[in-house]
Amino acid sequence: MPAEQPPRLAVVTVLFRSADVLVKTLPTWVRSAEGLPVEFVFVDNAPDGSCPPVIEQNLPPGSGRYLPDDTNPGFAAGCNRALAHVTADHVLLLNPDVWLHEDSLGRVLAAVRAEPDVPIALGLLMHGSEYTGIDLHPIALFIDRPANGRRRPIGPSGGAGVFPAELFRRFGGLYEPMFAWGEDADLAFRLHAAGVRTAALDLALPHAWGHSVEGDAGLTEFRSFLLARNRVLVAARGLTWPLLLAAAPILLVAHLGLAARRARQGLLRSFLRGVGRGLAMAAGARRDWRGRRLGIAALAGHLRGREAR
Repeated sequence: MPAEQPPRLAVVTVLFRSADVLVKTLPTWVRSAEGLPVEFVFVDNAPDGSCPPVIEQNLPPGSGRYLPDDTNPGFAAGCNRALAHVTADHVLLLNPDVWLHEDSLGRVLAAVRAEPDVPIALGLLMHGSEYTGIDLHPIALFIDRPANGRRRPIGPSGGAGVFPAELFRRFGGLYEPMFAWGEDADLAFRLHAAGVRTAALDLALPHAWGHSVEGDAGLTEFRSFLLARNRVLVAARGLTWPLLLAAAPILLVAHLGLAARRARQGLLRSFLRGVGRGLAMAAGARRDWRGRRLGIAALAGHLRGREAR
């Protein structure tokens, strides 16, 4: 990155026991950023000394910042903290277990130049399928959006999403009490309700997914708890009262189905704890957001695919 050229894109990555995967992915990021106005900001929520050597060995001097935080406040708080150190106009939230193609960041910057005021959902290749951003779902509420979806994403995924930095800050960033898993959907709902539309860039970036919980039964249960809790909080914060009342029977049936699935996975207790905790937090979480919320007309229009990609 030329020293005299201010960075236009900041790649923000929250690390958690990520050294083993970062040593594989970071070289692809550096190659993709070569010659481009890009900076890197890492927030390490499990600093054990293993990630800084990987970063130092790969990043050119002056192109990165490392911010350790041994309190582990979560993915949402990590991203928000990183934004306080970003000088670029746009930020790319990128999980450490995502590989970039050599032209990926060049294509991102081209998309930013074409539509500088909109978020951009980047395509990820996971489990043999391609997904780009987040989509609304009448039962699950939010899901990974298939890359060939007929409607545009409701918002970017936190694993690979570009935001105008000013827009991200103006909407309060990610809701920190959610900690992780679902906080990106919360932001997506809030942005969409305010009329902010998200572009899609189908890059098909290979994504290992789940490196932070793999092989750890305790963290797998914690993830199950957070997903269940945060789904309730997304609904409480992001939907108008008429839509909440209309959707309540569907969400109840959906959660019965999810409970059966979690029971087969041995995660029923963590799931039920999450639902209960979400209901207990719902009123306060709703008060924390005073902006616009998704209503019935907006939901129906989006699900019918009225909005062009």
